[in-house]
Amino acid sequence: MSCNLRPIKTISLCALPLVLIIVAAPSAAFSQSPVCHPIRAGETATQLARRLTGDSRNKYQPWFQIVDASARFVPKSQYDRIRRGWRACITRKETIDSRVQPVTHDEQPRAADSPLQPVADSPVQHVADVPVASSLTMVADLLSPVTSADLTWVWLGAAVIVPLFGWRVLDNYAARRKTRLIVMQHFANRFVSEFERPLIQQPTERPVRSRLRLSPARARFEILLAPGQGRRYPNLSDHKKNMEYDVVRIQRALADDSFVRDPLYTQAGWVVVPFRFKVRRKHIGAT
Repeated sequence: MSCNLRPIKTISLCALPLVLIIVAAPSAAFSQSPVCHPIRAGETATQLARRLTGDSRNKYQPWFQIVDASARFVPKSQYDRIRRGWRACITRKETIDSRVQPVTHDEQPRAADSPLQPVADSPVQHVADVPVASSLTMVADLLSPVTSADLTWVWLGAAVIVPLFGWRVLDNYAARRKTRLIVMQHFANRFVSEFERPLIQQPTERPVRSRLRLSPARARFEILLAPGQGRRYPNLSDHKKNMEYDVVRIQRALADDSFVRDPLYTQAGWVVVPFRFKVRRKHIGAT
């Protein structure tokens, strides 16, 4: 990939692949299948984490998740309102190996061999053994690495990509606005020069006074014309037909169909010639 582009495009295009690789790379710690435990009646998230992992602070770990009855992950901000029937799922391999002993249908766990007590709740079960629709289980397995991933890299990637995307949008907008200004000013200068040409009697005189009002955001602009010193033309009160004829003549001479003229009107002694600019592909990149 070539990085010999404008500064904003260079940073965004060259940094984006690296950020996506860092964010998308899953950790090996989350490649294990989760093991889920039923939540006892009246048990809090703190008590649940202490019972299953030996440390209540582990409830904030990414490998410790609580799922509801629909096998959807519960946000950690809602851990103070867990309900009966929900389950706690652990995906860290060393926690599974040291804390959980798989239970078969032929043999029940003994109190001396397992930290779990034989209460009314069902014993530890793998996700595949939970009586939930297989489609929901598959979805939970697919979403587990994403939900359990360290969000630090996600926020880091967003902090890099979002500002670059914003600068890219602003840069494109500024480039389009500058292009419109250049093209409209060039057309207005040609229009005024062609309007003055038949009226010039002496090389040093200016037969017409002119102004330009630009609105690049709306792709519109207005050319304001007024008589020069000691002259009465142009004006719409005495020479309306001549004024309209000259405007049509100049448009034909310039032969640029990118500009559409609206009806003429007067304002404080000026004759206003409004135009609408139709942006075309040939105007992109104008200098």
